[in-house]
Amino acid sequence: MSIANSSRFKREPGRTMAWREQTQLIWHPDEVETHYEQPANAFCYFRKTFGLSGQPDAARVLLFADSRYMLYVNGNYVGRGPCRSDPREQYVDEWDITAHLRRGKNVIAVLALYYGYGTGQSISRIPALAVEAAIALPGQEPIYVHSDAGWKCLTADAWLRSAPRINGCQGPMEIVDMSLVPGNWTAADYEDKAWVQAKGRGTRLSPFWNWVVRDIPLLEEEEIHAAGIINTGVATELPLPPERLHHQIHAEQPVLQEAFACAQALEGDYTVPASLPGQASVVTFDFGEMAAGYLQLEVTGSEGDILDVVYAEELWEGRALLNMNNNRPIDRYILAEGRHVLEPAFAWRAFRYAQLRVRNHRGPVIFHRVGMRMRRYPLEHTASLQCSDKRLAGIWDISAHTLRLCMQDGFLDSASREQQQWMGDGRWQAVINHYYSGDSRLHRKLLRQVGQSQDWTGMTKARYPDGHHNYPPIPSFCLAWICSFRDYVQYTGDTGLLQEWWPQLLLAIRWFTAYENEHGLLENVPYWPFIDWGDGARNTTLDVNRGGIVTALNLQYLEGLQTMDEFAARMNERDAQQLFAAKGARLKAGVAAWLWNGEEGAYVDCRVDGALSGTISEPANALALLHLHGPDDERVPRIFRRVFSGRAGGAPVVGGSPYFMLVIGRALSRIGRTGRALELIMSRYGAMLDAGSTTTWERWSVFHRQADGTIAYSSASHAWGASPIVFVFEGIFGLRPLAPGFRRFELAPAPCGLEQIGAALPTPHGEIRMALRQVGVGRYALELAIPEGCSGMLYGQTLAAGAQTIIIEEQADGFRRLP
Repeated sequence: MSIANSSRFKREPGRTMAWREQTQLIWHPDEVETHYEQPANAFCYFRKTFGLSGQPDAARVLLFADSRYMLYVNGNYVGRGPCRSDPREQYVDEWDITAHLRRGKNVIAVLALYYGYGTGQSISRIPALAVEAAIALPGQEPIYVHSDAGWKCLTADAWLRSAPRINGCQGPMEIVDMSLVPGNWTAADYEDKAWVQAKGRGTRLSPFWNWVVRDIPLLEEEEIHAAGIINTGVATELPLPPERLHHQIHAEQPVLQEAFACAQALEGDYTVPASLPGQASVVTFDFGEMAAGYLQLEVTGSEGDILDVVYAEELWEGRALLNMNNNRPIDRYILAEGRHVLEPAFAWRAFRYAQLRVRNHRGPVIFHRVGMRMRRYPLEHTASLQCSDKRLAGIWDISAHTLRLCMQDGFLDSASREQQQWMGDGRWQAVINHYYSGDSRLHRKLLRQVGQSQDWTGMTKARYPDGHHNYPPIPSFCLAWICSFRDYVQYTGDTGLLQEWWPQLLLAIRWFTAYENEHGLLENVPYWPFIDWGDGARNTTLDVNRGGIVTALNLQYLEGLQTMDEFAARMNERDAQQLFAAKGARLKAGVAAWLWNGEEGAYVDCRVDGALSGTISEPANALALLHLHGPDDERVPRIFRRVFSGRAGGAPVVGGSPYFMLVIGRALSRIGRTGRALELIMSRYGAMLDAGSTTTWERWSVFHRQADGTIAYSSASHAWGASPIVFVFEGIFGLRPLAPGFRRFELAPAPCGLEQIGAALPTPHGEIRMALRQVGVGRYALELAIPEGCSGMLYGQTLAAGAQTIIIEEQADGFRRLP
């Protein structure tokens, strides 16, 4: 490739779509008088009626809103959006509405919300809705319905605009007065004469520079039902203005009167009698497992009755706790007289429990249905596990369930608390999902979007798209972005993304050179020095916050340099390859020389002002086993014995959190200690099963008591800890891709004493099925089914497509194939 054609000097045209000339960005005229005095929490209804002379053959609608929309056609709910994106490359959703249209009068109706501020999922620009429907009738030219000044709109005053935010990462709590919702407003025959005409502006000269049709599928939705009631009680009311609803709920500690060991199934209607003056009835509905979506309630009550909903992943002593700092998942419904179907418009939640305070002093409230409109990213095929060890099977199940919860319109750190696309979390979720489903689209989107956050120096934001500017970048997450391109190429074989982003990758790795010391080590790197939480909620953290030379960050930098070395070779940039190789070799020598504690037999967390830290941690030493030392290096057995064996004396080792378990599992498997990795997984994740959890956690505990006696809690749905899925394939079966999409692969099984284990890996060529069955002492039958187009390697011998059974036996240096 000539330098003139290198992506460093030549850029291909961007991927863009164009709206039709007639399509405009519209909003209520009272709220778009200027572009600099903008509303906040502005809910608005929009409608457009039109006639059709026949039943359409096809009809699709392109739709975008800043910030959220809910689409209806002829009274039928269609879906919500948009997909999270950077406004400079703004995603547009496309919906098939053919089945909802009919001959005669039709209506497209939209409820839209403009935040007016940035969240952890969105970057606000202006109040805006764009709609463009293309309708094909038999034998006729297409009919187009555009958003323009011909649309009718009405401010949605049922939603309280001054409602407090859920947290800094999300939008407002939904406080809704049902008496103010216009009945049947989504129907074609609704009378909208009192509504006003929308105000429009062109799509070209707007804050949305490049329009792109979303390149990930629309989320799938399914209605599910609550399993039943887990407890009931009362709370003494402490009324506060609705703007301080979270303070009120926090102060009203419920007193439980009935608590059940398991959910009591709902059989028919459930009635909450009128509450006494000054009290609210408390009822907690249990969905049986955590799910993500929109709570659905069908209730009958009296005008002015109030339902306050507090959502919880887990309960503490029967109560749904609130964290006043960053977790206030609450909605409020003020009922009109009669029966209602209630569902949040935009604030989706992940929860197992919905704890309601029913403020019904006028009479009973009857619950006819308690359910959820569940949402998640659609997957065509997923991996599966069959295992004689029920505990390992349970760990697989909670890992897979959490991964699905956190796969939405991005890889989200948590489906409940933040719902943000963090790069560090996303890297491991992407790897896990390459084994779980093989769907690479969210991974590609993650890399593009985090790349869009890059600043002029080369540093990327730790999470993106993100209009919630409360933290500085995390340098280790920038390195995760670089290395995640390597993961993407390895699992997909797609090098186009690498070629497109090569200049930005060079800029990113260049950023770190400003902090190299005379030994080539990174020292006093600024910003948030996050590496890992460590193994506990407090007092057991990594020593990485004092500056100096941080071991783990330097080892992640080493991985980044090794990655760039490989990429430079792919890009045929020999000078860059030599530079990265030389820097990597110098860095390896520096880490080995300056951060090793020979007396301890391990790497310490950091070196500050010439003094070695007294803290030894699993994350730093796992990275050393992966990137610094080969399995036969003399330091490897010392590291294992001191850090990972669980039998060494000396000061306690700081363990890794669930975030680092993928690295720890890979490191131990690499040095032939897969059995110890399994022991750690069974012990640490087993505690989640013992607690009755259906998900993997952010840390090794959810609730913990603080020094002042209050109960703090962490996320109970964090997919960064779903790595046991990877361990089954990479650790127990020793699976390693040799070609993209596992078209060629290698196996080196380590059964770890399991009697039987089988797994199916989805690939573009079909399922690769593998199983280990113990047939004697130290002897296993390896049963394989390899699809056409794939081949494997086992101990240097080729495995052709088809079904086969191979006997392997444990020997002094590992398992070997028997003749």
